Amino acid sequence: MRPFRSLFCAIVVAGCAARPVPIPPVSLESQLSAVKERLFVLVEAERERLNNRAKPLILDPELMRAAQIHSDDMAMKNSFDVGNPNGNVAVNALLTDPKFRGFVGENSAAQYFTPGVPIDPQVFASGFLKIWEDSPDHRMNLAFPGFDRTGIGLAVSGNTIYAAELFATDLGLPEPQ
Repeated sequence: MRPFRSLFCAIVVAGCAARPVPIPPVSLESQLSAVKERLFVLVEAERERLNNRAKPLILDPELMRAAQIHSDDMAMKNSFDVGNPNGNVAVNALLTDPKFRGFVGENSAAQYFTPGVPIDPQVFASGFLKIWEDSPDHRMNLAFPGFDRTGIGLAVSGNTIYAAELFATDLGLPEPQ
């Protein structure tokens, strides 16, 4: 009876063994969205660390649109806007709105990735932040206490992810008439 019980238990256990369930691939778009979310959190923490008077940032749809335009432009050209005869694409996108007012800062960066390999949002967000921390001009944007709005854009070209983050404040100026 004992061999039968052992065989029965082995069959039951084998039948209950978990079969690997294939995990559907996550789209590049949703991976980039996760990087944006993580970058927003890391930038907030870094601003507080750099300057305890820094205002909390809110995601602003207008700045999100302009940052995405800038990221798309960098990806399309496979370069940054330094020396662009048409100026900074992100700032130009904001200035097309006659109601925009205030002061704007812009950080941009690029990182390589391996297409087809999942992107770790923490690793890529930390990488963009590290690039900005190591640049005096970008670091000043992170530390400027008056910024209270932000927008983040990410775009891909080949094996490169381009990031742009805009920061803005209205400097207490009244609404344009």
